[in-house]
Amino acid sequence: MSDDASEFYSACDCCRTRKYKCTKEKPTCAPCLQLDLECNYSRKASRTPLTRNNLTAAEDRVRDLETTIKALFPGVDIETVLSSTIRPSENASVKTNVAASPSSKLSPSSREASHEAEATSESLPQAADGFDWTENAVSLNELADGMAALSVNPEGAGYLGATSSVVPLRALLSRERDGDQQAFSSPSWHSQSMFSDLFPMSLPFSNISENTFVDAYFRYYHTTYPFLHEPLFRAQLQGKSPRPEGNSWTILYNAVLALGAWCIGDDESVMDDFFYRKVARISEESSIFESGNLAMVQALLLLSNYAQKRNRPNTGWNYLGLAVRMALSLGLHKEFPNWEITHLQREMRRRVWWGLFVFDSGASITFGRPVLLPERGIMDASPVLNIHEESLTSHTNILPDELPYPTAYTGLISQSLFHLETNSLHHRLISTPYPLPEELLSLNQIIETWENSIPPYFQLDSPIIHASEAFLFARYRLDWRSWNLQIILFRPVVLQLAGRRKQAELSAVPETSEELACREKCIQSARATINSISDFVATGMVSRLSTWYMLYFLFQAGLVPIICLLTDPTHPDSILWLNDIRTTRDLLSRTALTNRLAERCLSVFNRLSPALDSGLSEDLGLGMWEGNFADEFLNDQFGGDMGAWDWENGEINWTM
Repeated sequence: MSDDASEFYSACDCCRTRKYKCTKEKPTCAPCLQLDLECNYSRKASRTPLTRNNLTAAEDRVRDLETTIKALFPGVDIETVLSSTIRPSENASVKTNVAASPSSKLSPSSREASHEAEATSESLPQAADGFDWTENAVSLNELADGMAALSVNPEGAGYLGATSSVVPLRALLSRERDGDQQAFSSPSWHSQSMFSDLFPMSLPFSNISENTFVDAYFRYYHTTYPFLHEPLFRAQLQGKSPRPEGNSWTILYNAVLALGAWCIGDDESVMDDFFYRKVARISEESSIFESGNLAMVQALLLLSNYAQKRNRPNTGWNYLGLAVRMALSLGLHKEFPNWEITHLQREMRRRVWWGLFVFDSGASITFGRPVLLPERGIMDASPVLNIHEESLTSHTNILPDELPYPTAYTGLISQSLFHLETNSLHHRLISTPYPLPEELLSLNQIIETWENSIPPYFQLDSPIIHASEAFLFARYRLDWRSWNLQIILFRPVVLQLAGRRKQAELSAVPETSEELACREKCIQSARATINSISDFVATGMVSRLSTWYMLYFLFQAGLVPIICLLTDPTHPDSILWLNDIRTTRDLLSRTALTNRLAERCLSVFNRLSPALDSGLSEDLGLGMWEGNFADEFLNDQFGGDMGAWDWENGEINWTM
C-alpha cells in the first residue's frame, strides 16, 4: 500500500485527541514540540466496501470461527461469551458523562447547597441497564475488582455509592477517553486465561492432599475470621461427628478448601477456583434456597468473602445477602436465653452472627451501599466470648471465664463493636442532604470514642500482640479500618477544597475553619494509614490475606496526598505529602512484584504522582508544581478533557 498523504489524518494524534489546533509540521508539530509529546500521524481507517461478495465472505468466516470454537470448547455457550465481551466495548465507545445541570459559582449563601450537591450527584452509567453486571467465568469485564477501588467506569460494575473506594479516583478521572479507560482495565490483570480454568473436572495437582488446604484455612484464614469450630469441623471431616443434613456441609467443606487454597496460592493458581466451581455444580444439582441451617450460613459467609477476594464483588454481595436472610430465618440475631442448647451451640450462633455482621457492614462501606442488617434494638445476640477455642467443647457444662488478653476472637469482638458504633455514621454519609463540615466533625467523635474503648491488652504496645502473627494483623487492621472511615468521612471536603484552588483569582469563598479541620483530619488519617502499613510490612508477618487488606486501605490513603499536592503545591506541608506519596509508591512497588492487583494499583498511582524521581521534586520551591502544572499534568496523563476538575467554578463535578 502506498504512503499517499490522503491516507493519513492531516492533524496529529495528540492534537486530535486534545482538540488542539495542529500546525501539521512533520516530524513534530508546534503543540507537540512545546509540550514535549510524541507526534504521530495515524493512517485513516480502511473500510471494506459493502458488497455482496464481501458480506458473503464475512458470513462464511464467522461460520467457520463458530464451528472452531464449538469444537475446541464444547461446554461454552457462544451467545453468553458474546454478551459478556461485546457489551463493555460498546459502552466504552460512549462517553459516560451523563448530562447534568451546570454548577454555579460558590458563594457564602450557596455553600450549604454545594455540599448537598456533592453528595447527591453520583456517577451514572449511560444506559438504563448500565448497572447490570456479569462476573461469570467467561466474562471479560475487567471493571470489577473486589476492593471497588479501580472501577472508574460506572458501566457494568454495579452501583458504587458515595463511600465506595473508587470515589476519589472517579473524581479525578471522570470523562476519560476510551484509550485511557482501557489503561485502568488491563485484560492481563483480570482474565488470567479465558477458557483454561472454566470447567476444571479434577484436582489440578493430584499429589496435593485436600488436608493441605484444610490446614491452610485454619492456619491463615480461621485465625483472622473464626467462624467455624475447628475441633468440630475436623471431627465431621473424619466421620467422628454427625454432619448437618443435606448438602450444606459439602458446600461448607468446599468453601473451606477454596479459601485455604487461595491463602497459600498466587495469581497463577487455579486450585481455589476448582473447589469454588464444585460448589457451583452442587448448587445446580439441588437448590440452596429450599433449606437453611447454621452450616449453610457459614458456607455462604465464606463464599461471599472468597468471591470478593477473587474480584467478583457483586457475586460476593449476593452470597452475603442470602446469608443474612438465612441467618435471620434461623434467629441468629436473637439470644434466646431460655433455650436449652449447649454452650458451644449458643456460642457458635453468636460467632456466625457477628461474623456476618462484620462482613455485611464492611462490604456496605466498601461499595457505598446501605447496611441491610437489623438495627441495634432489634438484635440482642450477646457478644462473642473472649476465650480460647479449645476451652469450649460440646461437652462443656460451665462457661469458661473471659480472658484479659488477646485470643482468636478478640479481633472479631473489636470489629463488631466498631461497626455497631459506626454503621449509623455510614448511613448518614450515604443519605441526603450530605452533612456539612460541622456535622462531619461531630460524627468523627463517634470514631474517636470507640478508639478509646479498645482494651489495653489489645493495643500495639502490648508485647503479647507482637508474639502472634494473627494478633498483630488483627490489631493493625483495626487501626486501618478506623482511619479509613475517617478518610471516607472527610474526603468530600478535601475534594471540595481542591476544586476551589483557582478561586483566588475569581473572588473565592474563603475556607472555613471547620473545612480546614476536616481536610487536616483526612490527611492525618491517610498518613497514619500509610505509616502503619509500612510498619506492618517491616515486621515480616505478611500473608496473602493481609496483603489484600493492605492494598485496600493503602490505595485509598495514598490518593489523599496526591490530591492535596496537585491542588495546593505551595502549602507548608507539601514536603510531607510528597513523602507520603513516595512511601505509598514504594509499598505498592514491593507488593506488585508478586500481586497483579497491586501491579494495577501501582500503575494507576504512578500516573497520578508525577516526577517523583526527578531531582526537582526535592525542592518544591523551584516551581515544578506551581502555576498550571497540575492542569497540564492531568490533561497530559488523561487526555485534555478533565471534566472532573471544574476549576472555573471551583467545585468538583461528581457526574460523569
